[in-house]
Amino acid sequence: MKRKVERKGGSSSGLFLMEMIVVVFFFVVCASQCILAFATSEKMSRQGRDLNQAVTMAESIAEVWKAEGVDGLTKRLGFSQENSGELEGGLVYFAKLDEQWQPAGENVGEDVRMARVEIREEGEISEAVVVMENPTGSPEIVYRGEAAELLPDSGGKVVFLLTVKKYERSQK
Repeated sequence: MKRKVERKGGSSSGLFLMEMIVVVFFFVVCASQCILAFATSEKMSRQGRDLNQAVTMAESIAEVWKAEGVDGLTKRLGFSQENSGELEGGLVYFAKLDEQWQPAGENVGEDVRMARVEIREEGEISEAVVVMENPTGSPEIVYRGEAAELLPDSGGKVVFLLTVKKYERSQK
């Protein structure tokens, strides 16, 4: 007494089609997340590279200033004194930098990266504050630490701040 199992009209192709739609949808969701992860990592890599180049250039500026003083900044690195170049007990120098944070001279546009050095002298101690800035409208690069921090009034364009001190022994 075998009974034959009868199908109730229709085929299973509709169920198969529904399964394929769910699988394709799942694949699209996973692929979009992978693309988003790659785009985010590329942006973070670019910001890290910019920060690293800014820090390296700030350290180079500080070393030139420590070794050669203001003459080294103006002759070797192309710094010039800012028009409002006086601060309390010191001077302000700036230089335009290219996209690799290297001195660019005067042959660059207005929307450039800037290096700014504020030099204060008190007795035999000199202090230089090196500030590296992105152009306005560029993505900000935030770095906080003991030697560097984002200034509250910078509008998000300060990349790196480095303070250097040197002792100059008076020649007798």
